[in-house]
Amino acid sequence: MADSKFSSLKPRVQTAVVLALILALVIYLGRTAVFYFICAVSLLGQWEFLSLFYPKREYAFKIFYCFLGVLHLLSGWYLPDLNPLFGIGTAALISSFAALAKFSHENAMDNMKRAALGFVSFIYLPVIFSFMSKFSFTQQILVALIPIASDTFAYFAGISFGRHKIWVAVSPKKSAEGCAVGLLASVLVMLYFSYAHAVVQASFPVIILYGIILGVLAQMGDFFESGLKRTVNIKDSGKILPGHGGILDRTDSLIFTIAGFELFTLLLRAL
Repeated sequence: MADSKFSSLKPRVQTAVVLALILALVIYLGRTAVFYFICAVSLLGQWEFLSLFYPKREYAFKIFYCFLGVLHLLSGWYLPDLNPLFGIGTAALISSFAALAKFSHENAMDNMKRAALGFVSFIYLPVIFSFMSKFSFTQQILVALIPIASDTFAYFAGISFGRHKIWVAVSPKKSAEGCAVGLLASVLVMLYFSYAHAVVQASFPVIILYGIILGVLAQMGDFFESGLKRTVNIKDSGKILPGHGGILDRTDSLIFTIAGFELFTLLLRAL
């Protein structure tokens, strides 16, 4: 029984080790290398997102929106004074025009769906990853470690003593016990970085709340992608990462954590 529970662990660990070595090399090469690594992850993830709905067609459409996404990341890096709303507004206008391109009653719904998915992919990946590209190195490590810790501890807790399913319609394998342990891990990571590295300078209750919010968002990102995959009836978003699936399968929690960290940080600055 124990062997069957851990049967998928070996390829997951092997892939995780390779990813850790790649990430270590990228960090060693410096901040510019980290930025281009973020660009690559965003590009691959955006392609996978669009391919969920258009797996074997609409290549020009997917290439165009991925190009817009990379352009948004590059403009934020090389033109730091440019307001991010410029790229978002541009993508919104382009999507609106695309929805009207060759418009007819017969293709109206397909046009609207395609334009909406393109714009959502632009916001969901390159815009959110552009936040991370501007975080400090310590903030980047924190934001990356929270979903890693949450996912890892939730995984082992779930297969070891998980008994009560938490959201069967979306993700039937996840347990309430695993989610609780993952949430605890997120809070502990936040506490460590707040007191050892002063990433968040706030009172103890606020730091705990911050950790809980990011932990919940990390798990919601996982549930959200599970919902996407169930919508289109596929198991993994891709096959690039053996034992894990695709880029989206590994960054779903990270995407929500990045967005939560950015929004909560802006809120703390305003208070």
